[in-house]
Amino acid sequence: MQNKIKKCCEKQNFVKISRKVAKHCHNTSNGYIVDFLDKFIIMQDCYDFKPTGFNIFPIKDIKKIRHNKYDKCYEKIMLSENETENIALKTKVDLTNFKSIFQSLKEWKKNVIVECENPKLGTFHIGVIKKITDKSVLIHHFDATGLLDKKPTKIHYKNITRITFDDRYIDIFSKYLRKRKT
Repeated sequence: MQNKIKKCCEKQNFVKISRKVAKHCHNTSNGYIVDFLDKFIIMQDCYDFKPTGFNIFPIKDIKKIRHNKYDKCYEKIMLSENETENIALKTKVDLTNFKSIFQSLKEWKKNVIVECENPKLGTFHIGVIKKITDKSVLIHHFDATGLLDKKPTKIHYKNITRITFDDRYIDIFSKYLRKRKT
């Protein structure tokens, strides 16, 4: 798997990645692998021929990386639309482990989405990274009206399947956060 990840990253291939996020549950991600290390990759998502935010997920969850004629066609369109020049990681993230990932993102003052895509747990937290420990991260979650929760939510690394950052939704919403009135 590492060789395929390296090749796709170096050649800047558009790929479809299938990930096992729970028993009998797979999710897919489409985009460009922009960085990787032993345990994690960073993928820049694409939607309607536009690069969007970045996702980090564990390599152990990857079951298949597809780069076929459909993906090559997508690449050609992205190139023709001058969108491939927007494929770039502007935030250096230490991909050694979850703790180092969150420390990097916090240093860059990045708000994040942290998900457990397992249907039995199904958690989605969007917000500010408040505290990082050896086994968990505390996220000060905000709701769909921009109201921050009264206190941060603790998320154990073992339950995380995807971290999103530098995404338009996160970045714009984060400008309009409000504290709850007590």
